[in-house]
Amino acid sequence: MYDLTGKTILEIKEYVNSLSNEELDKFIDEVDFADYDFDLEAIDLLTSSRLYDYIQYSHNGEATISFD
Repeated sequence: MYDLTGKTILEIKEYVNSLSNEELDKFIDEVDFADYDFDLEAIDLLTSSRLYDYIQYSHNGEATISFD
């Protein structure tokens, strides 16, 4: 179980970005940010490069990004 009590958004962001893809899956499944009065999700905390890496991982190595 993850305890985010007393942590700042920056501390949580740094922690979330340090997780492996498998650990991030578990974190996303187990953490409800509403319990901590944060109006966000774990995905919101990822840096752009880390987010792209996770998208590839969660889509079996394929990710297409288009800017329309």
